[in-house]
Amino acid sequence: MNPRFVFRVDASVTIGTGHVMRCLTLADALRARGAECRFVTRDLPGHLAAVIEDRGFAVLLLPAPSGPVPQGPPTHVAWAGVSWEQDLADTRTVIDGADWLVVDHYAFDARWQQGLRDRVGRIMVIDDLADRPHAADLLLDQNLGRAAQDYDGLLPEACRRLTGPRFALLRPEFRAARMASLARRGAGQGVRHILISMGGTDMPDATSRVLDALSRADLPGELHLSVVMGRSAPALERVRARAARMPWPTEVLVDVHDMARLMQDADLAIGAGGSTTWERCCLGLPSIIVETADNQAGAVAAMEAEAAALGTGPLLDARFDDRLVQAVGQAQQELEALSQSAARVCDGEGVCRAVTEMGLGQIRVRKARMSDAEAIWHWRHHGDAAAFYLDPTPTPLVDHLAWFETALASPSRDLLIVEYDEQPAAHVRFDRCLQHPDEAEISIYLNPLFRGKSMSTPFLLAAINMRHSSPYKHMIAKAHRSNEPSIRLFISAGFERVSETDQFVTLRTNEKSARFKRDDQQVSEGP
Repeated sequence: MNPRFVFRVDASVTIGTGHVMRCLTLADALRARGAECRFVTRDLPGHLAAVIEDRGFAVLLLPAPSGPVPQGPPTHVAWAGVSWEQDLADTRTVIDGADWLVVDHYAFDARWQQGLRDRVGRIMVIDDLADRPHAADLLLDQNLGRAAQDYDGLLPEACRRLTGPRFALLRPEFRAARMASLARRGAGQGVRHILISMGGTDMPDATSRVLDALSRADLPGELHLSVVMGRSAPALERVRARAARMPWPTEVLVDVHDMARLMQDADLAIGAGGSTTWERCCLGLPSIIVETADNQAGAVAAMEAEAAALGTGPLLDARFDDRLVQAVGQAQQELEALSQSAARVCDGEGVCRAVTEMGLGQIRVRKARMSDAEAIWHWRHHGDAAAFYLDPTPTPLVDHLAWFETALASPSRDLLIVEYDEQPAAHVRFDRCLQHPDEAEISIYLNPLFRGKSMSTPFLLAAINMRHSSPYKHMIAKAHRSNEPSIRLFISAGFERVSETDQFVTLRTNEKSARFKRDDQQVSEGP
C-alpha cells in the first residue's frame, strides 16, 4: 500500500500563494516516490484549489467563513478565516486516516495538531516563525539564520528539526538550471535585464512602488524589465498601466510557469523576502529584497549579513524609494560578489533532503560484504569521529579486515550496509547480547559524504526495519555524553535514555516502538 499524505495549507489574497506552492513542490516529490497526496484547503478569497487540481492532486475544500474574512497583516487569527477550534472540527470531518499530515499554516499550533493525532500517523510542520508550540514529529523551517535551538521548548524532544535554506523546498527546475545560471554570472555584462517579483497576490502593491522608484534610478538605456504577478493580484491592472509608462521596455507576465528560466536570464532581481529568496539564491541571481511583511525581516537581515543580497527595509518606510535607488546603484557594482554569496546559501537539494527525512528517499539496505570492509574502516577514522567511540584507539587496517571477516561469519552479529541512490551511505551493526539473545546493541557509522545532510535517522530506521534485525525485541545504543547529535539520532528513532555514566549515555527501546515500523513500505531490501 502506498503511503498516504494529507496537506493542510491555505492561500488567499491575505496569505498569498507561497505556502501552497512550496507544499505542491513537496507533494510532487512525494508522488514521484509512490506516495498518494491530497490537499485540504479553505474556501478563502484567492484560494488555489484549481491550481492544486491542475497539478493532479485531489482537493478537499473546507467551507468559506460565515462572516467577513479579516483583512490586513496576516496575523494568526486572520490567516484561518475561522477559529482554530472550528478549523480543527472541519478538518476532522475530511481526514479519515493518513500516514503523514503536513501542516503549513501560521494559524495553527500544538492544540490544533494534537487534535488530529488520532487520525494520522505522523505530523510534519512547515514553519517560518518559531513563535508557538507544535505537536510535530518533523519540523522544517527553511529560513537563513534559523537554528534548531530556536525551537527549544516548542517541540517534543523526539521531533526532528530541519532548519536553514539547505532544506528549502524548491522545484526541480531550479536545481536543473543552477549550473548554467551560475556559469553566466561571470560574463561581466552588467545589468540589462531586471526581474521584479513581489509575490503572487502582492496585496500592498509593492510592484507599483518599485516601478515608481526605479524610474528615478541610474540604469542603462538598453535595459528591459520583467514583472511577474499572479492572476489574483488586486493591483494587476494598475501595474500594467504603470509598466506602460516606464522609461524602459517593461513586460508584465501573469502566472508564469518558467520562473527558473526567467531568473537564469535576469541580471538582477528585485523581490519580496519570501520563498522566492531561495530560488534566487539557488541560481546565484543578485538580488535586492523588499520587506513586504514583518515576518520577513529576520531572513532579510540574515541575507544581508551573508552579503548574499541587498535590503531596502520595510516597504512602508518613508525612505523606501531612496533606499531602493541606492541599492540598485550598489548592486550594479557588486553583481559578481552578490551572485557568489547567494549561491552558497542554497543548492536546490532541499526537497530531496526533506523527502529522505520522511522515509521516502531511494534507500536500500543489504547485508555487508567483505568488499565493504576497507571503506568502513575509512569512515570510522575520518576526522575526529573516533573521539566519540567507546574505544577511540585507532585500529590498524589489517586488524580491522581480520575482525570484519570474522564478524561476517558470526551468528551473534548482523552487519548491514545502507545505500542511498546505490551509493554506500552508512554501516549499521547489531551485536546480540549473550545473556539476552532477544536484545542487541546497535551502532551506526556514516559515510563522511553524508554527514551533516540530515539523513542519519532515515538510514538508522531503514536498517532497524529490515528483516535482518527481526530476532531482536529490544535495542540498546550507547553514545558519548558529549556526542549530542548521536543522542538526538537515537531519540528520534524511538529510543529513550535509561542510564548515564561520566562518559556515556545508554538508550533503549523495543519492537513495539511506533517509529520502528515507519519505513518498511519505502525501503527496498538488497541481497
